[in-house]
Amino acid sequence: QDWSQAPYGNVQEEIPANTPRPLGNAVDTITYVDANLYHDLVTGRSVTGILHFLNKTPIDWFSKKQNTVATSTYGSEFVAARTATEQIIDLRHTLRYLGVPVGQSVMFGDNQSVVTSSTVPQSKLSKRHYALSYHCVKEALAACILSFHHINGVDNPADILSKHWGYSTIWHLLQPIMFYQGDTMAILTATDTPPQTKGE
Repeated sequence: QDWSQAPYGNVQEEIPANTPRPLGNAVDTITYVDANLYHDLVTGRSVTGILHFLNKTPIDWFSKKQNTVATSTYGSEFVAARTATEQIIDLRHTLRYLGVPVGQSVMFGDNQSVVTSSTVPQSKLSKRHYALSYHCVKEALAACILSFHHINGVDNPADILSKHWGYSTIWHLLQPIMFYQGDTMAILTATDTPPQTKGE
């Protein structure tokens, strides 16, 4: 997308000047985000679920009630996307201070409306209540800090962190994460073999 005409101007990622010289192979971050509307029946608040990977290795997860009551799935998903965006920015800073070369950051969400509103520079927000979340995500995209893509809900591992599930229901998402075998330092390329799991 061409963000040159967006209201954020020629925004760029802020990179600290006092970080050590990066050494080794670059690391990509992959983040899955999801929200569950009206998760808490007492307060009406939604739950945010976020799962972070470095290359293929899960390194952090987040599951917490949101601070405000969202009245729509769109709103709760945008609040979750903003939280994930802030965590990605913090993770990229942490890696740089550890001397790790930082590659691209990719975020996946299963709400098509949120992904479209975030990634299209000309999109407009009709609900001002979510304006700060909306602008936080879009500015990060305009600065090329991360990219945001849609994923089907049945394939989103962040669902494990945002909803009540039975073991058998989420096993197909949990198994590749917990029982991955292989070199997790390698990003998927044309020469990679498919991930192997125990029992195959």
